[in-house]
Amino acid sequence: MRNGLDYLASVVEHLDENESGVTPRDVKYAVLHLQAAVEVLLKARLMAEHWSLVFSKPEDATRKALEEATLSSVTADQAVTRLRNIAAVPITDKEEKVLTGLVKHRNKLQHFGLTAPARAVEAKAGEVLDFLIRFVDEELLPRLGLKERKEAEATLRGLRGGLANINTFVKERTNRIRGEVKKEGAENRTIRCPDCDQMALVLGEAAGPDGGPIAACRFCASRWEPEELLSFFRAEGQDEPSELNTCPQCGEWMLGWGIRILSDPVGEVSFCFACSVAFPALFPCDRCGRPTDVADGSTSLCGSCWEDAVEKNREDPSDYGYRQDEW
Repeated sequence: MRNGLDYLASVVEHLDENESGVTPRDVKYAVLHLQAAVEVLLKARLMAEHWSLVFSKPEDATRKALEEATLSSVTADQAVTRLRNIAAVPITDKEEKVLTGLVKHRNKLQHFGLTAPARAVEAKAGEVLDFLIRFVDEELLPRLGLKERKEAEATLRGLRGGLANINTFVKERTNRIRGEVKKEGAENRTIRCPDCDQMALVLGEAAGPDGGPIAACRFCASRWEPEELLSFFRAEGQDEPSELNTCPQCGEWMLGWGIRILSDPVGEVSFCFACSVAFPALFPCDRCGRPTDVADGSTSLCGSCWEDAVEKNREDPSDYGYRQDEW
């Protein structure tokens, strides 16, 4: 696992466009190290299933060969097949094709140098990098011990900062995330993440310590409590939550301002972090000043003030001589 993450760190360094312009040499070594990362990390998952699965012929596996590193190990293609069929790891046909394509690029680079356009190879590397980060998050981290997991997460935190500077990675990852979010019908509750600045923070995605919903970013894996998000999206000049943050839908003080959502990324809306509802047009209530949804143009009063007004204007049957038991 540690060796695989070291290779990934090297890939990020070579493709990080903030450090310097990405040269054909950078792409070359990024691909070589990326292929090494693929092989090491896929084998790590096989090891978690059973150590014999990393042998090209499991029937010939011995502990001695494993410990002395004299074994003939699986290829990336064999590892993918075993992960799918034995470990039930979900690897799509598209992902398998991307991994197979990387092997071909690696072989050409080793024998002939960079023959394809650098940007084309870089784009393929971005697809593999997206797969590997997700693979580590979902398949390897949950199977590590506490100490190993903390070390791996610390390394990944360092990696994620550089990942956002890799255009191909960002493009591939955001396209995949948007496709998933659209398929799930979650576009209207997906906002820009304050950490990575990507439109990938999905509200109501996971459960917090108290069982309530929290927001999870599918790009950088950061998680946010509703109260934390509210501190980032308060109205201008606002220091603390107030009635200005009252949601017209659920009544909680969880309404954020100036938020862009994936379903309409051009305009800004108000968004409730408690009930995950967006409001494109809110105005102060004519009576109390609390935010009021006037999208339908029906009233300029909030729900509470509207009920009060109706109650005050309601005629009392006793005014017409009726007794209470006759109402």
